[in-house]
Amino acid sequence: MRVVVKPGKEASTAAAINSLSALAREEVTDVIDILVNAISLQEAKEVLLGNMVIEGNRFSVSIKENFQFVVAGLLGESEGEDMLMIEVIRYG
Repeated sequence: MRVVVKPGKEASTAAAINSLSALAREEVTDVIDILVNAISLQEAKEVLLGNMVIEGNRFSVSIKENFQFVVAGLLGESEGEDMLMIEVIRYG
């Protein structure tokens, strides 16, 4: 699928990602790679297991550091069959 940052959220998403640790940034990159390579949100959810929640055309993925502490969220929505619009929000 094609993944783009939500219009108007580019600066806040970049700031959130840049403020994360190297491990958490790598986790964000991994999640985006999974979304890009997935055929559907459901397929992405199967790979991401319990870290992804889907509600209608919206979804969220918990970004964890050391597999336990949630430090950010990747929020998104599907736009048609093959496009996802995302943003990253840092917690804490």
